[in-house]
Amino acid sequence: MDSSSDNVIAATLIALAVGLAFIAGCAVYYGRQISSPRIPMQWGPDGQPTWFAPRLIGLWSSFAVTAALSVFLLILALHEPQKLTALIVATVSVIGTNMWFQVYHLKRVIRWQAETLAS
Repeated sequence: MDSSSDNVIAATLIALAVGLAFIAGCAVYYGRQISSPRIPMQWGPDGQPTWFAPRLIGLWSSFAVTAALSVFLLILALHEPQKLTALIVATVSVIGTNMWFQVYHLKRVIRWQAETLAS
């Protein structure tokens, strides 16, 4: 690989580190507000939870998925340099999507918890 490819991969690794730090920060920040031992992981069309996971898994699954998919895509980028641009776009898309998903999911869990306790 040439130096421009190395720079693109370095920038992507920085984006990954920032994204993972953001996701971890959300897990810590919002996790303090979630007291339920099991939290919803998916909601049905009626707005009710369809399945639950232990709190630790619910808080950190987005971090694990983001890290695993990003590492996989970056390894592909190193082994398939002709597909570097597409793989970097995919990696950054995974990071950004999971950052958004983490905030949305944990805020929804907090709202669900408040509604459940109020009932």
